[in-house]
Formats: sequence, C-alpha cells, structure tokens
Amino acid sequence: MKINIIPSLIVLAAAAIFAFLFYTMSNAEEQMLKALAISGFVSIGICLECGIGLSFKDTHHTTNSFATSIFFLIIFIVEHCCFAAWGTSQEWLIVTSGIFLVLYLLVYYGISKTKM
Repeated sequence: MKINIIPSLIVLAAAAIFAFLFYTMSNAEEQMLKALAISGFVSIGICLECGIGLSFKDTHHTTNSFATSIFFLIIFIVEHCCFAAWGTSQEWLIVTSGIFLVLYLLVYYGISKTKM
C-alpha cells in the first residue's frame, strides 16, 4: 500500500469543502452545526483518502477499494445532506455516521486483506 501525497492533499481540501457545505446548508443550532461539519470532514475525508489517496501494488485491490469508496461516499453525502436539511438530533448524527464509517472501514479492510 502506498500513500500518494498530492492526491491526499487534494482529498483533504475536498473534505473541508464538503464540511463547509454541510455547515452552511443547515439551520440547526450551533452544536449540531459543529457536529455536522466535523463528522462530514472525518467520514468523507477517510472515504476519499482510502479511495483516491492510497494505492495498492495490485490493480484489482485499487479498483475494488475505489469502487467501495465511491459507493460509501455517496452514502455519506446523502446522509449528511439529510441531516443538514431536516436537522434531527446530534446523537442520531453521531450514531449513524459512526455505523456507516465502521462498516466502510470493515469492508475496506476486507478488500485490502484479500489475496488475488
């Protein structure tokens, strides 16, 4: 596994832009806005970093990790847009983001450990 520096920096900038988008979309209270921005930055940042910023020696692993990351990226974006639009509680945001993030990391770990 190799970390690509330039794509990783671009990924961090994209995650920060998404976090700002979620922060400005919502009309919720300040505590919820911070949680929305932080969870958006962390979940989208990890998802994009694993999909774009990391590469494997084998192209099958790289392709599978990219496809999985794009799938979960769409899930994270839809999830955070829904929370920003409807503004439910902060606890629900943390729980659902945590479940999706742990599920993504579990799938990504399984992909990285398979032998082809």
